[in-house]
Amino acid sequence: MQINNTVVVDRGNRPNVSQKIGLRVFFVNDGAYVDPYEISSVQLFKKSSTLTPNTVLDSENLVSAVPLMEFAASGATRPQGAVNSSSFDSSNYIPSVTASGIYRISQGEYVVVLDQTLNLSGWNETNGSALAASSLSSVDDYVDLWTVKLDQASKYQVITNQFSLFEDTFFAFTEPLLLTTNNKLLNKKVRLGEKIDLKITTDITLQNRNIPDSVQNIFKQSVITSGLVEIRKVNQDINFDGPFTVSSFSDSSGSVQITEDNTMLLSWDTDQIKTLSAFDNGTFGSLTGVYSVQVKYTVLNQTIISPLFYLTVS
Repeated sequence: MQINNTVVVDRGNRPNVSQKIGLRVFFVNDGAYVDPYEISSVQLFKKSSTLTPNTVLDSENLVSAVPLMEFAASGATRPQGAVNSSSFDSSNYIPSVTASGIYRISQGEYVVVLDQTLNLSGWNETNGSALAASSLSSVDDYVDLWTVKLDQASKYQVITNQFSLFEDTFFAFTEPLLLTTNNKLLNKKVRLGEKIDLKITTDITLQNRNIPDSVQNIFKQSVITSGLVEIRKVNQDINFDGPFTVSSFSDSSGSVQITEDNTMLLSWDTDQIKTLSAFDNGTFGSLTGVYSVQVKYTVLNQTIISPLFYLTVS
């Protein structure tokens, strides 16, 4: 994923101890993404130190222990964390300058960046002490505790998530890796006017016979760090031109999300099709019909372009 044009590794992408790691959280209420009223802080602990809640929480179930790292809204201190503040704008994220902030990516989607490439520092409001991200330099399991108010009248509550830092992403082999990939578009039919996530799965297989299963399994998790998606209209009527590019590879740069199992997601608003110049001048044809989807991504030293997948907009 990208934050203000900076690539960071998602928590599900087997992050190692020397990367910029994006710790994302999605807030959902009644089936919809929503912004909480306030995010006071995000604090990181070793998972082993939180097995008993009272070791980190007080009688009101709020964080009272000193964390390994703490994040707060850029330029703000706890509890001044109302999410309507410009302090949460993702444009504020600048590595090594404002790297200990909390950033809003979209409705209900927030992230902090654990930057393991520098001596990232934070500040603990509980006892007024400086914190260094170097405390998370070891391979281990961790938790990130988000202290939030869901609405103005509610009390603070702590939401707990987990992530791990790895070092087994480094390998040495005596022969080139023989990678094969297979993609599949899960969406088959879309209704005009819908805004949906296009979902393209990726299966990655190592053909080397001497590669152990432990390494094979790592490639089943997310090894794609970024991807591009192109959408085109396929005109089957000879009276119209085509195919027309609805959204190019470059248009999707920074917008494609990747899950732990190498599935690529791109949000597609079909209402935007009618804004194309080709539709205005009458050469596009009907908005409904067959569209093609193609993905482009990099695995190791290979740039992969998938076959064309087709879906119907009705």
